[in-house]
Amino acid sequence: MHFIKKVLFFISFLCFFTVVLFSQEQKSYKFPPVKYVSIVEDLSEYYLYANGGFHADWYIGFNNAWIVKLPPVDTTGYIDAYIGVKIGRAKNKSYPDSYDLEPTEGKIMASISQSPVFPSQSYVVAENTDIPMEPLQGEAVKNVTSSKWFWSEIPLNKLSSNKENYIAVWAQSSSFIDSSKAPIIAAAYLDDGLENVWVNHLIKGSLPTNESSLDTPISGIKPAIVIKLISENDYKVVVKNFKYNDIGNNYTFNWNVIGTDISKSWIEISYDRLEWRKFSGYIYEAPYFISFLRSDMPKDIFYLRACANDIYENTGCSNYISMNLIVK
Repeated sequence: MHFIKKVLFFISFLCFFTVVLFSQEQKSYKFPPVKYVSIVEDLSEYYLYANGGFHADWYIGFNNAWIVKLPPVDTTGYIDAYIGVKIGRAKNKSYPDSYDLEPTEGKIMASISQSPVFPSQSYVVAENTDIPMEPLQGEAVKNVTSSKWFWSEIPLNKLSSNKENYIAVWAQSSSFIDSSKAPIIAAAYLDDGLENVWVNHLIKGSLPTNESSLDTPISGIKPAIVIKLISENDYKVVVKNFKYNDIGNNYTFNWNVIGTDISKSWIEISYDRLEWRKFSGYIYEAPYFISFLRSDMPKDIFYLRACANDIYENTGCSNYISMNLIVK
């Protein structure tokens, strides 16, 4: 009897092991590459103007739209699409003076069409407050770093597989009228002999909807405006160890991010743990630290969490921290 029980146990274990092994073999993990559609194939070549030095007046403005013509895009096998723009050198409110170092508020917009006549629909690519800042000589300015890529999701059906795709980028802030007020778009050298880049100096915060937006052609230099396509994937972003220390009136938060090709991290706030919004600026590399003065935080009961995403636009968030800053 004891022998029979051992045999039955062994058979059961063998069946269980076979099922587990088979299920693992059946699971096909997806780790596909990201596809980029760009006039310049090597995206690392977009280093001109937006990182410092000579900017050639390549600002993204209320009165200055950049337009590129990209080839037809085959979206077969992809689930998401994004317009990407590489931007840097946002200005502080009193630039070139230093009495107000806060960044000027404004939005960078984009639109896509299969002709140079653009629809009224547009997409927010970046908030100017998130764009790396222009340095000031003799002054310490936060968030001064190299230009970064900013992405805005668009419906996949906005891309054409049999027609050329025109993308326009401009600013909605009425103060962005020259390079002393507006951020700078990155660019790359490429003398391809094609007419596929234009700048429009005639707009006033929006593109014309009933006529072509093409104005002045640009040759030899291409602005950093691209399309990103994402396939279904099994990449994950995990945010752990979100904590803070408070010393006096200063709260210092830090956390860890685990994942592949992490692009940025930030802190979010909620008052009900249901609706969350971005509370901090972006941090683009580890270690992940950020501080707030008590006066910069709500005098209320609220919740904070740290989030991060990768180049596949997968997002992960930490467990939340409860905060009670009601003055008693």
